[in-house]
Amino acid sequence: MPGKHVRFANISTVYPESIPPHPAPSVRTRTSSHFSSLPPSHYAYSHPQRKRSHSYPLPTRLHHLLAYSKHPVINYDVSLAPSTITTTLSGLPSTSFSEPAVHPPVSSLVIQIPYYIWPISVHASYNGQYVTVNDVFTAVYHSLRTNVSSSEYRAIPSKKEAEKVRMAYMMRYRRLHDRYAYEAEKQQGVKRVDFLNWRTRFMGLTTSEHGSDVWLLHLS
Repeated sequence: MPGKHVRFANISTVYPESIPPHPAPSVRTRTSSHFSSLPPSHYAYSHPQRKRSHSYPLPTRLHHLLAYSKHPVINYDVSLAPSTITTTLSGLPSTSFSEPAVHPPVSSLVIQIPYYIWPISVHASYNGQYVTVNDVFTAVYHSLRTNVSSSEYRAIPSKKEAEKVRMAYMMRYRRLHDRYAYEAEKQQGVKRVDFLNWRTRFMGLTTSEHGSDVWLLHLS
């Protein structure tokens, strides 16, 4: 595109000022509204045969802060750091973000965004045992901050879509009022978040057809 340029960082992944995933982000409130199988015996003559017992996996339940809703209790723009999260719940303790993201707890999970080619892997960081609510927000943020290579940018299927990405990139750094932050963000180049077509509001997760460890992230 003559006369129009986008930047690509020299490294594949760039993180801004690192934000420690824990302790959990302080949450500001905007409103006051609430919220083994037993096999049969081999000795059939000496012992009566036992009935087989079947163990079924427990249904996976998502933490209420992560659950999809048309009116989510979490106010979060995924292009910004998790420290900017606010909530509509009054008196929500910050420890809620250290609770398991799903129940039964898991040590890892995968998040996919519809029409977005990069899966987001989430791993337990708080205690190494289970993924927390904050792990989910942190993983989403850092994944979307990953730089896009020039080959990935060239793979955009149409000039119209490429222009949307370029405009999203420009709007992202132009919204910064601090001159140094503005220049730093501009120099880091196009990132995966710029491929979301300005749909950056967190709406929640839903189950997917790919198993209980794969979730769909909905944005608006």
